[in-house]
Amino acid sequence: MKKRIILVQKLLKQAGLYNDSIDGIIGKNSRKAFAAINEIDASWSDNRKVNGAIQYFAKKNGLEIGPIDGWWRPDTEDAFNQLSHLMDTGSMPKPWRPEDIEDVNPNNWPRQYSPEFDAFYGAPGENLVTITFPYAMKLTWPPYQKVTRTSCHPKVKESLERILVKVLDTYGLDAIGELGLDKFSGCFNKRQVRGGTKWSMHSWGIALDFDQGRNKLDWGRDRAVFAKPEYVKWWEIWEAEGWLSLGRQRNFDWMHVQAAKL
Repeated sequence: MKKRIILVQKLLKQAGLYNDSIDGIIGKNSRKAFAAINEIDASWSDNRKVNGAIQYFAKKNGLEIGPIDGWWRPDTEDAFNQLSHLMDTGSMPKPWRPEDIEDVNPNNWPRQYSPEFDAFYGAPGENLVTITFPYAMKLTWPPYQKVTRTSCHPKVKESLERILVKVLDTYGLDAIGELGLDKFSGCFNKRQVRGGTKWSMHSWGIALDFDQGRNKLDWGRDRAVFAKPEYVKWWEIWEAEGWLSLGRQRNFDWMHVQAAKL
């Protein structure tokens, strides 16, 4: 909540409604500023007023937002992220489209379920090595259990190591934890795709899932946290090695990244 308050104080100051410290504390001057916004109901709690202010400034900046009601909804969270980017950089985050993603493939990953794929990776589940993570991962289930290694296909091992080291160098441990980049939902798992008969990419140990609870299979960019601006660099690190995000390409299964093209 403190981050929300700090953002709102910055927005209120920019609008000329607040002249006190940016301290993340709701005091009398913050409440006075809230009272100057007609859309914020005086009967709301302080926390609800903060959320209402985020919604108010989102609307003023042309963002798609539902009613200004002070409730923390997915569109309110998205507005918070976009307004934070605006205050940090002076501009809104640029929207992207799948066709805007640079199509690079330095490791020559094959197209999934193709003859080239079979020749490149072999049979599912028969060729695995162990990779040690550069930072500990927290399993999605059972929760809170930490792991330091997993099984993967030997042809993706070095690429995967480079990616995770780059993630650590780029984000640092604190941001990795805050963003859930260390919430590991699995790599190798010999199984068929959900609702289908083909082997999942996990069956070869060439796909990984992260933070499954906040990036559910059927969620699109309106709900999945990995679709938000602060995760763009995360995906760019993967994509620079040719890995593919189903979320970025198809807008579903945002937890999933794989070393195979569609």
